[in-house]
This record gives sequence, C-alpha cells and structure tokens, in this order.
Amino acid sequence: MTQFWLWIGFISMTVGAIFFGISASRNRSERWKILLTLNFFITAIAAVLYLAMVMGQGKGLFYGKETFWIRYVTWFLSTPLLLLVLTHLGRNCRSTVGALLGANAAMIATGFVATISPAPISYVWYLVSCGFYLGVAYLLLMNYRMESQQNNPGKVGKDAFNRLLTVHLVLWTCYPIVWILAITGFGLLSSGIETMFYTVLDVVAKVGFGLLSVNTLQKLDAASTDNGYTTDDSLTARPSVLDRV
Repeated sequence: MTQFWLWIGFISMTVGAIFFGISASRNRSERWKILLTLNFFITAIAAVLYLAMVMGQGKGLFYGKETFWIRYVTWFLSTPLLLLVLTHLGRNCRSTVGALLGANAAMIATGFVATISPAPISYVWYLVSCGFYLGVAYLLLMNYRMESQQNNPGKVGKDAFNRLLTVHLVLWTCYPIVWILAITGFGLLSSGIETMFYTVLDVVAKVGFGLLSVNTLQKLDAASTDNGYTTDDSLTARPSVLDRV
C-alpha cells in the first residue's frame, strides 16, 4: 500500500510539473510567468523527492520509528514557494513575506527534530512546531489578508483571498494531525495509511492549490479589466490558462 501511494504522488506531481512548466514557457505576461514558474518548481521538487521515496531512499529508523525523513526536505524546499505564490498574488510587503518565510522555516525544522526524537521529547518539539505554525496562520489571517485585500480591492479580491486562505489553512492544519496520529506520534495509523494521507495532502496542497492560484489570478485579472484598469504588469484578462498551453 505504501508503494502504491508513493507512485500516485510521483505521477501526480510529475503531471502537475509538466502542466505548469509548459504553461509558464508559453505565457507572455511576467506576472503569469512568475506564478506558473513557482508552481512548476513546487511540483517538480515534490516529484523528484517522491521518486526517491519510490526507490526506497530517504527513509530511516529513529528510536524504533521508521519514517521518510526526506519528506521534510520536500516541505522545507516547497513550502516557502507556496507562500511566495500567496504573496505574489497578494502583492504583499517584504516584511510580511520575510516573517512568513521565517516562521515557516522554523515550523518545518522543529517538526523534523520532533520526528527524529524519542518520546516524550518528540512531543515537546511537536508542540514547538505547532506554535510556529500558529504564527504562520496568524500572519496569514491578519497581515497577509489585510494587505492582499487592500492591494486587490472589491468583492472579487476579498472573496478570492478568503478562499485561498481557507483552503491553504485547512490543508496545512491536516499535516500535524496526521503526524500525531501516525507512528511519529500515538501510532494509531499504519505506515500505509500514513503514506496515503500525506500523499493526498501533498497532491492537493501542491497541484490542487497551484490550479486554485491560477484560477485566482484569472479572477483578479478579469476584475481589474472590468474596473477599467490593468495591473502594473500590463496584464490582460484571458478566458483560461489552458489557452496558453
């Protein structure tokens, strides 16, 4: 079962990377190129590291707990890019971007320490990691949302960023829940079930969220055009990103 879900992850991320990569190469707008390129590297990094897991690499035994430590490499490299997708859409200030990236790095690093530590020390580090996650969530719900809606005024902008934040936070909240239920925590989930949950979350959080970000930028472009102005990147509204593939 574990191997099956690892293959699902690899194939899904590869398909996503191909889609975003081709879309980025054929797009003329700089703002669109940045968004699609970020999504390409998010999925490409995940595809490579899922391939490593398929081949049995990146796995270790820590205090009787066998786990894929390479997942944290994936998350450490890809989650900052996910946050950059959000801040690219929101046109946020550098201080907000820096705070989000810093809190995210601390969250992933302490989560890794929790994974390779014995109980009960692992639970201490788990709580520390959750604390940094709460910091990320606070920054997104307060600073990020306020700046994004100010930079993209109107009902479309408000609805778009509320939807982005809801999907993003629900997905990211599921990760620590899986961690505490899996062998890394209480051991209530088998290795196969743990892999299934992580794979589904990864695919939705990377490929699915990437598609949502594309849809969001389409809506923001259309709203700016309807209001009689374009963004500073001279964007024009287009019916679908598929038209650029």
